Amino acid sequence: MHKFLALMSLSVSLFIYAGCDSVQEIIVSQKIQTVKIGFIVAGDRAPYLNGAQLAVDEINERGGIFGTPVELVSLINTEASLPLSIQTAEDMILKDKVIAIIGPNRSTHAVAVGPIAQRYSVPMITTAASNPDVTKAGDFVFMASVTDAFQGKVLAQFAITELDVTTAAILTLSADVYTEGISEFFALNFSKLGGEIVANESYESGTTDFTEQLTSIAAAKPEAFFISSFARDISPITQLARAIPLQNAVGAPTLFFGTDTWDNEVLLADEDAEVEGSFFTTHFSPSTDEPTTRAFINVYQSIYGEVPTGGIAVNYDAVKLLFEAIERAGSLAPEAIRDQLSVTENYIGATRIGSYDENRHPTKSSVILTIKNGEKQFHKQIDP
Repeated sequence: MHKFLALMSLSVSLFIYAGCDSVQEIIVSQKIQTVKIGFIVAGDRAPYLNGAQLAVDEINERGGIFGTPVELVSLINTEASLPLSIQTAEDMILKDKVIAIIGPNRSTHAVAVGPIAQRYSVPMITTAASNPDVTKAGDFVFMASVTDAFQGKVLAQFAITELDVTTAAILTLSADVYTEGISEFFALNFSKLGGEIVANESYESGTTDFTEQLTSIAAAKPEAFFISSFARDISPITQLARAIPLQNAVGAPTLFFGTDTWDNEVLLADEDAEVEGSFFTTHFSPSTDEPTTRAFINVYQSIYGEVPTGGIAVNYDAVKLLFEAIERAGSLAPEAIRDQLSVTENYIGATRIGSYDENRHPTKSSVILTIKNGEKQFHKQIDP
């Protein structure tokens, strides 16, 4: 009952269109017991499933889609195996008969899964995947996250215009679409604005000793240090950087900058991570006063016992975007769903989307958070 009341407080009314009778007839004739949605998460982001499931539960509390319950067919790919994500996506489409795929959350996986969705004309909405290339597979692939092009620009402008940073160093996890892409966007925009990239280092997956890279960066004495990586590496990188120590030309500690991968409770709970005073971009702030976002946070916390991260919010939104497109279409036909996704306007959920551009990238804001006293704190929202 508690969960039901929580979902009721969060949802807005859904509209059933006149064309639903024919859809219901098809559902009955084909003996469809549930409308299946594929859901793929790569890496240590299992809570992302909670955000998606919350959206599904919300719809099911109101009778499902066209009177039929919705079911998530999910993969939590903990080891982030790319072949597993690819094979599972195809199995979901051919064996489970999903009508759409939500995810993956990592750009490297989304870039690989997108062509599968496109080949079978199955709508796909990526979640936290943010590299602009994830939609290149074709017109059935959409993004729910702000793009890395915007994230990189936002952080570069913030560093130069608000923090008066003129020199920066970069450390990037190599061979990953997301980490390499967002580093390039940050460097490009930082340089365009008159800043200087004084060191640009990389490392391979599985690296445990970052001494060589950080020694080189320390010699350049950067004012800012942009770390493009995943949560597991941020702690040892920042710990060693402070121990060296990493300082600017006048001996003050170098500022640390990160991305939405930093919006991870595992990182913040790691006492060895030296991230105090850092800034990073993400999808939303848990301290927002925005009514719909506040409602989402309160309901999520009441059910799961913790405050959601920005990534969880985007997973919720991806599912809701799909549901709203289906409702507007009054159909489960993939082309109809795709067409309605493309004309989405003024979506308001855990985050907001103004519209989609011709590349199926959303127009939406990015948030800059800082870490103070070991906790995330809102610093600024940057609108497109």
